[in-house]
Amino acid sequence: MKIDLGHGAYLEPDEEPRNTMFHKRIVETRPIPNTRSGNIAILECGHVVQVFGRLTLAEGRVLCTQCREDLHG
Repeated sequence: MKIDLGHGAYLEPDEEPRNTMFHKRIVETRPIPNTRSGNIAILECGHVVQVFGRLTLAEGRVLCTQCREDLHG
């Protein structure tokens, strides 16, 4: 379920299982300034996503919505 944030931005929770073709390995992370648990994650596909919450729960993989949208248009 997407949560509309306005201006074309939205949040989408990433739920188990994390083994679809759109779940990509996290290559690098950087903290988002002025947030408690926000990180910028660079993925193996080259896309950049924002991740909020404990990264250990993601087990090194997150959903790349850009890859999914590129495929499904």
